Amino acid sequence: MSQDIILKREIKTETWLIQGEIALANNRPEINCVLQFLHDYPNANSTECSEHLFGDKFGRSVVAERLLNLCRLYGLAESIRGKYTLTEAGKTALNRDHVLVPTDGCWKLCICDEPLLPHPLLTLEAHMEPSAASIGLRKNRHNLKARADKLLKIPQSVKELVGLQEQPIGGGSEVRVDKIELKGERISHQGKPYYIEWNVTDGNVDVKRGKDLIFPHRIEPIRRQQVLKVLLHSEGLLEQWDEQTEILSVAFENTTESERINMKRSVSANKPSVQKLGSFDAMKLHNISISALTELDAKKWAEWRLEKNINMYATHGKYQVWREKALEPFKSWNFTLPDRAELANQFWIEEDQQNQHTWHVIAAHDWNL
Repeated sequence: MSQDIILKREIKTETWLIQGEIALANNRPEINCVLQFLHDYPNANSTECSEHLFGDKFGRSVVAERLLNLCRLYGLAESIRGKYTLTEAGKTALNRDHVLVPTDGCWKLCICDEPLLPHPLLTLEAHMEPSAASIGLRKNRHNLKARADKLLKIPQSVKELVGLQEQPIGGGSEVRVDKIELKGERISHQGKPYYIEWNVTDGNVDVKRGKDLIFPHRIEPIRRQQVLKVLLHSEGLLEQWDEQTEILSVAFENTTESERINMKRSVSANKPSVQKLGSFDAMKLHNISISALTELDAKKWAEWRLEKNINMYATHGKYQVWREKALEPFKSWNFTLPDRAELANQFWIEEDQQNQHTWHVIAAHDWNL
């Protein structure tokens, strides 16, 4: 079974209606042609561009000039004394085969407070306000006033989006946030919540909405031993934990039958927290190796395991195998288990002779099997 440790939690979000200028990725073949021209012929003018693109040195130079100025307006090219060259943004746009076109309008954006993700922009979409005709000249005026009264100063977390150029975490094309007005309207988030699943030991961070994987991300993995140490400390179990062997010491009375046989336990972590990344949902650490807390616990445990193994007549050979198997997890302790004769005598004195385990030992001893 996998030894990976996976932590989960819901992503904290805020949704805002804002006014601003956002550059959206768009396929603009006419601009891509100009960018390719400037890549091949740096420091060219509009006349040279017209001749190269349209085969007309002067008749289409106005069109070429307009396209070159559009590239300059979008920050894809720069002009010095009528000579145009690509900017770094222009080179990037040419490589990605799309152009970020600035658009002024109203936007609905959702941001997240999640330190495991590369940036806070979860979703972004254009927002269309209802027209005057649809709401009537006088109808719902009180609703419009109420909305106006709810306008708030944009928080710092939203202001910090300005300058961000990324693909939103929730999907969609690349965007660049150029400008955000000082006031906006905070609205409630709609739809299914987003969750994060962090495979701590592997370094995978998955953003999911329901069962759908929305965004995969990689971060530096953390050693399993280090994570276990932190999680067990949060549950008050660190003093019982041996980091070298990865064994948790427990009292015999506090174990289940399955744990006594398999020497494994699932440990609950009710408030798992790792470093400065906050807390996560309750989870279980599966297949944690366990052993005895004290020598008395070890002796009781070994005796229990021995009796549990006796499921047929305890011949000399079988009894020795069962005895060694019962003692095997507790070799570091200084005690032994009784031989068959001692156990048979003990059962004769203390146990119900009709008990199946008792009978298998006593009978095999009496018959010298």
